[in-house]
Amino acid sequence: MSLFDIFDTNAQQNAANAQIAGINAGYGQLSQLYGQGQNALTTNFTAGLAPFLQNYSGSQAGTTQLGNVLGLNGPNGSQTALQTLQNTPGYQFQQQQGNNAINAAAAANGTLNSGNQALALSQFNQGLAGTTYNNYVSQLQPYLGYSTNSAGGVGNLYSGLGTALNNSFMGQGNAAYGAQTSIGNANANADLAALNASANIWNAGMNLGSGLLGFVSDRRAKEDIKKIGELHDGQAVYRYRYKGDPRHQIGLLAQEVEKRTPEAVHQNGTLKTVDYRKATDRAAALRKFSPSSVPSRRNGYAEGLERFAA
Repeated sequence: MSLFDIFDTNAQQNAANAQIAGINAGYGQLSQLYGQGQNALTTNFTAGLAPFLQNYSGSQAGTTQLGNVLGLNGPNGSQTALQTLQNTPGYQFQQQQGNNAINAAAAANGTLNSGNQALALSQFNQGLAGTTYNNYVSQLQPYLGYSTNSAGGVGNLYSGLGTALNNSFMGQGNAAYGAQTSIGNANANADLAALNASANIWNAGMNLGSGLLGFVSDRRAKEDIKKIGELHDGQAVYRYRYKGDPRHQIGLLAQEVEKRTPEAVHQNGTLKTVDYRKATDRAAALRKFSPSSVPSRRNGYAEGLERFAA
């Protein structure tokens, strides 16, 4: 750290860049962790979803058949239900056993192939169909509950996944907002450093009247330098701005003063300062002997630069 550092914003900008780099690195790591968490949520919810989907798929066949049996799926559905019902092993076994018993009884009592035998067979088969139908409906009804429960489980899992991911993305968004806000603050502080640099120039401890420390007049601390005139002893007077300060000033350059009046120039760190009283004494003395000179009690610096203030 040197005195010259107070006249630029390099340190502040470097600090801001380091702060921004740290913020970006931290958010990058946080974002990576958020991504891992989001992937884990999706993986775990998908694994939990699999049995519900399997149960739902299996229950759909039962609910479809229940709709066929109840006539909800049209003639084709009803025909499918009848064929399925008649082809069930239990139905065929009972039908065969019942028909055999009726036929044997008819043969035993001499009514084989009679109307009574036909009526008995018809009544038995109708009763068997009705009983089997009711049993079949009862057997299919649980599939409706399975389907409803499975659909509810699927819906709850998707809803839970959506909520969890939403919370994760909200957290990541808030983190991104905080990171961008911090970056904005870092850039703002770096921009405001120019104002601090300007204040540092005027708080550097110079004292124009006493010349104890001297006025910072090092060429390296200035920019936009333009010669606007000369003092009575020929010293060039310049208009310039201190780095980081938008205001124009009028004065001398320490490097040039040092060539004429080295005792008026002092070294402060890496910058040169000028005791303007010593630097302008000769110009003030020459002015006193000038025909246009007017007696004044002001110091040599003020007299030497008087004609450039107008």
